[in-house]
Amino acid sequence: MKKDKSIHDLRYHSLIEALTSERKRLNISQAELANKVGMNQSDISKIEQLERRLDVLEFVRILEAFRISENKHFSEKITVLLGMEI
Repeated sequence: MKKDKSIHDLRYHSLIEALTSERKRLNISQAELANKVGMNQSDISKIEQLERRLDVLEFVRILEAFRISENKHFSEKITVLLGMEI
C-alpha cells in the first residue's frame, strides 16, 4: 500500500499555516526566525510555501523560538492540530 507524502496531508498544511500565522502575529521575519533556529531564510520560505518538509527537530526549535511554553493560546492551537498534549 502506497501512502501519500505527509507534505500533502491537510493536517500538515494546517500546521504550517498555524506556524506561519504565528510568526507573522509575533512580527518575526523569516530571516529572524531562521537565525533563531539555525536555518536559512530560504528554508523557512520553502517550508511556508509547502515546497520543503519541516523536520521534527526544526519544528521543536520553531516552537521554542515562539516561546510556546509562555504562549497559552498558541500552545492550545498546536495541541489541537497535533491531536495530543504537548
